[in-house]
Amino acid sequence: MTTAASIRARLDERVLGAGTNARFALLTLLLITASGSMLLSVLSALHPGDYTGCELAAGADPSHGAELPSVLRTTGQVLAFLPCVDWYAPFPPWWQILAGPVVVVAVAAVTTALLPLWKQRPGRCIRLDRIPGGAEVAARVKDLAEGRVPQVPRLFVVPGAATKSASVFGTNSSPRLVLDGGLAASRTTDPKTFDAVVLHELAHIANRDLTVTYGTVALWRTFIVVVITPYLLWLGKETSIAIAHGHGLTALTVRGLALPVVTTAIMYFARADVLRSRELYADLTAYRWGAPLQHIWAAMPATAERSHRHRSTTVLLDRLRAHPRWDIRRDALDDPAPLFAVSALLMFLTGAVAMLLGFDLSNYTSAHPAVLSLWLSEGLAAVPAAVTTAVTTTVLWRATARAATLGRPAPTGVRAGIWLGLGLIAGSLLSGQTTGGLWLPRRMWVLALVAAAAVAFTCWTCQCARLATASWPGRSLRWPLAACLTAGWLLLSAWFGWWDNNAAQYATGFWSDQAGMRQGIAHWFPGPGTVHPDAVAVMAETIPALRYAAFRPLMPAAGVAAWITPLALWAAGTAGPGPGWLRPLGTTAPGHPAADTSAAGRWQVRVARQAIVSALVGGAIAVLGVVGVQAWLHTLHAGPGQRGGMYAFSYAIWSLWAIVAGTAVAAALAAASAQFRLPAALVAAGMSSLLGLAGATVLISIDGCIQPLDVLNTGCAWRPAWQQLQPGNTFSLVAHSTLLMAPVTAAAVTAVAALLRPAWRAIRANGALSAPRPTAGPPSTESRSRLAGSAVSAVGISAVALATASVLIAGDAKAFVTPMSRGITPSVEANFRQTSGLQDLPASPYLRRQQVHAWYRLGGRYLLEHAINDANSMVTQLRSTMRNNRLYITATSMTRIRPVCQDIRNVASWEPGAYFQVPDLTAEKSWHQYGVTAWSGSRDCMQAVDKKDVKAFEKSMLELLTARKNALDASNRVAAVISDRSDPVFKGQPTEPPQLLLR
Repeated sequence: MTTAASIRARLDERVLGAGTNARFALLTLLLITASGSMLLSVLSALHPGDYTGCELAAGADPSHGAELPSVLRTTGQVLAFLPCVDWYAPFPPWWQILAGPVVVVAVAAVTTALLPLWKQRPGRCIRLDRIPGGAEVAARVKDLAEGRVPQVPRLFVVPGAATKSASVFGTNSSPRLVLDGGLAASRTTDPKTFDAVVLHELAHIANRDLTVTYGTVALWRTFIVVVITPYLLWLGKETSIAIAHGHGLTALTVRGLALPVVTTAIMYFARADVLRSRELYADLTAYRWGAPLQHIWAAMPATAERSHRHRSTTVLLDRLRAHPRWDIRRDALDDPAPLFAVSALLMFLTGAVAMLLGFDLSNYTSAHPAVLSLWLSEGLAAVPAAVTTAVTTTVLWRATARAATLGRPAPTGVRAGIWLGLGLIAGSLLSGQTTGGLWLPRRMWVLALVAAAAVAFTCWTCQCARLATASWPGRSLRWPLAACLTAGWLLLSAWFGWWDNNAAQYATGFWSDQAGMRQGIAHWFPGPGTVHPDAVAVMAETIPALRYAAFRPLMPAAGVAAWITPLALWAAGTAGPGPGWLRPLGTTAPGHPAADTSAAGRWQVRVARQAIVSALVGGAIAVLGVVGVQAWLHTLHAGPGQRGGMYAFSYAIWSLWAIVAGTAVAAALAAASAQFRLPAALVAAGMSSLLGLAGATVLISIDGCIQPLDVLNTGCAWRPAWQQLQPGNTFSLVAHSTLLMAPVTAAAVTAVAALLRPAWRAIRANGALSAPRPTAGPPSTESRSRLAGSAVSAVGISAVALATASVLIAGDAKAFVTPMSRGITPSVEANFRQTSGLQDLPASPYLRRQQVHAWYRLGGRYLLEHAINDANSMVTQLRSTMRNNRLYITATSMTRIRPVCQDIRNVASWEPGAYFQVPDLTAEKSWHQYGVTAWSGSRDCMQAVDKKDVKAFEKSMLELLTARKNALDASNRVAAVISDRSDPVFKGQPTEPPQLLLR
């Protein structure tokens, strides 16, 4: 009979990989990237240039430069700000930015190479063969290593150490083993202790953890000495100087001091956690070899019962130790539960480290924003996503596999997700990503999105693991684990990219201005046509956030991967008689029926069929919803010339929400299953969204063929939907959003169902209704052809979904790889100002004077003086044509004035966008009016000269004279704000703006 103990003994603790390498990789990446990020802040402070002048000229407040209002002033004028910074405060070159990581890695590599030499230095230890009896001890070590490790380590001894201990160091290819003198002497007096200790150390070599362990130790020490210590000394000095000059501690200052300290503490806890796992793995490997470990631990004192306070202290100390307590190591031999546990601390540290890693990586591109593209930002987000997925997925799958083996409840992922989310939130707050220059985020509720995403990811991972352990027919779970790792990486990459580049801004206080957003939507889809103002208001609130999320490069692939992964696991469950990976361990867990090993697989098939039926119902509802949208818009009786603009845009958006409604219904129906609620909802929602999108595409493409459903057209013809809704990339928005909203809707519906389930259970209990229990049931009547059909259908559906995602990604490939700075035009910048609600910041008279002074000094004076001089030159030439107080315009006089008009046009081209707005409302109003009037008048002037149209020329002169007055008003206002005509800014030659943009 199969017992729990026998199954536990057969379950290798290394099943599905230990996961320690992924944790080491996470720490290593954070150490390397943090060194460059910290160095960048030092370089920027040592070579500030006139960065503050550019901020002031933009109308920002440098003392609160990280806060949202100042950030909007600079980002809303990026066409002027980036050239200004590039000219007056250039960013450090790449070689300086990368110098920090290169130096840290180089020093760590040298330290790794020298560390074994230091440990085996003559003053500390000697070669084992140089002491009496050393040859016999070495022979025993070689006997123990025979057939267990690839090579016998070089042997050393510490003669003066009386303890019975040993340690292994070096690298995987060149291991060393150093024995204490007491252990070497015990070879004859206490051979069991000798064998146990040596086998434990040899197990480290067999597990190949030397290189990564001591490499991380070297990197850790290098980081502390080379980066953290100098950085804290420098930052402390700068802070002391600031305090001495009367500047108090701000949130940015405190965060700058706390970030390296807390980062170091987080990394220490994570490093200690990995090293403790390393010791337990070595114990179990040695025990498998027959090491008499109980002989050692039997002499160790038992752990006494402690008070609650002492237990809390013990738990904290346990987290700091690199070696677990003896009682934990002793218990792990009978049950290696600690190696399969989903540690709350591990989840928290993983989230915090991942968020800090992403923040450090983003700092690299912030120094050279001109190179940043959507694919580059997605690639940066993929790094913390990869290591986070590797750590969390491996841990959760191992816990699920152990639960399935022992017949215990599998982890749901909720607790792990909460701790992972708290870690992500802590990392985000610590880095200042969501706070800017404040102590706390303006919108704390946005952080709930982080926790929700973490819980959804861990629950999805656990459900996929449960599916695989319940029905995977193969003898190893590595293939489904690889599929889950890939899909999970896509999910977290898309999420990290969206959070780092878009969503975190919402926590800082940013939100699109509703009035400006309405005009922005009209800009995306120009043309006549209107809808109800309430509909526009709803779109203005929801579309911007949806647009930013849906058009992340990996989002289509991530949206599809979220549901085709469980679908693939379901399909694989039809290929064999139940979970094949459990057969080598025994039939089933104790207390569970073992009569029919295919029961689990058949149960999976029935649930898959329920998901497919739900998807068909949801798809039908989605298509009927699009039909309803068409019928409703048709009743508005828009004329042929009124079917564009917001009318057409609303057609697309209401169709999208109709598809989402069908998706929600499909997810709700599928989530009613007793088990695997989330995978069922995901599969149903994913397939329903594809059906709804296909139906909407057909209906939009044949719009006009069914008279009661006419919306955009009156005649019948095939007009592809992507061409009818091409302006503003609207159809692409619908397609991207459909793939995105499928998993989001499924997760939301499942969460609601999980919250309502206790209430439903209570109602059923009050009604004396017995809840159904899943049983193995009678033998299945599923035919092989039907099972094969299910598998083929799953493959076909997955192929269609992947093809759809690939088409969407390929369609936007050019936009994704193009640096985002190249897409910024004056119209794009003006649209951003409009939608972000860019406003003049309230400022004290002193700050206002500084802002206007910087604007005037860095290029404003050049523009104002040229505008006035050109206008005066035009007036002078006009006066030369006067006779008896009347103008006598001739072709010759118009030709002479034409170059002046061209010069005025050049000056007017700087406003708006090419140079900063005047940081004074009165002066800006006059200067902006000058730009509008001068641009129009100079254009009319040149056209009139070319056509020899005297009347048009005279009209253009009146416009330019009005522009001259506006320029004089702006100049006078600027001088009044500066209020000191003796200021050096009024003397010498004016400084030309760093960039000239001609329209």
